[in-house]
Amino acid sequence: MKNVLRTLVYDNQVSLTLADTTALVREGARLHTLSDASAYLFGKALSAMTFMSACLKGETGEISLSLKTSGVGGEIAVSGNRALFMRGYIENTDLDGELTEKTERTAFADDGSLTIIRNDGYSRPFVGACAFPAEGGLDEAFEEYFRISEQLPTRIATTVKTDGEGNVVFAGVAVLQPLPFADEKTLQKVNGVDLDGLLCEMKKQSVAEVAERTFGKTETVWETRTAQYKCNCSRQYLTRVLVSLGEEQMRSIIREDGAVRIHCHYCNSDYAFTDNDADELFLKKK
Repeated sequence: MKNVLRTLVYDNQVSLTLADTTALVREGARLHTLSDASAYLFGKALSAMTFMSACLKGETGEISLSLKTSGVGGEIAVSGNRALFMRGYIENTDLDGELTEKTERTAFADDGSLTIIRNDGYSRPFVGACAFPAEGGLDEAFEEYFRISEQLPTRIATTVKTDGEGNVVFAGVAVLQPLPFADEKTLQKVNGVDLDGLLCEMKKQSVAEVAERTFGKTETVWETRTAQYKCNCSRQYLTRVLVSLGEEQMRSIIREDGAVRIHCHYCNSDYAFTDNDADELFLKKK
């Protein structure tokens, strides 16, 4: 299902992105066995990064987030690519309580920071960072990042709803980004848009229906795509990594630990490689 829409509104002066991230946040919460509060925090970061992944220009583009804090939420990491394959993890998978926009700040203490690494596939990656603003939560932190690191005035709203039993029933993100030539009248319109209202509408209608009903449809840019939770780890991929490790070191680890064990934080998967795997990898090359 196409769950991400990017278009231009207000006489093509403002970029609008709407994404229903329910399915991918639900999958991430399931893979990591997250509590409601952890799913809420992780899902908001995952939703915001889905928007940022949709903005990548190069077909091989990739982007990643590192959110660090001394608060109870711990670290959150998310990465995505131009194909909108999203993955990530949250350090504290078992946060207590019903976390809301009003209280999420406590999960990040006063020293939270965002670091974004974006590689559009053209040259060296761009690295931007910002500290959490004095007030607000994740949405405000992402707005601060765009203001400081990319000089782009941005309005962003994310939401995650759960059923109280660890199941994500809705998640989404709505973003308005005025283009550099937007006039003052348009900027006032942007500030008056109820992004939370758009997210509520997305529970009942598709992203395309919500955008067209609220802003009308423009043929200049009307891009719909599909975002999904998909990790790029696999046993085949890891065998290539082990080949680069070398036979001697791989067999040394197997002798000491019984197997080379690899854990993927992004999809919570475990892999084990034994002497039989080493034989298959290296005897074929002799």
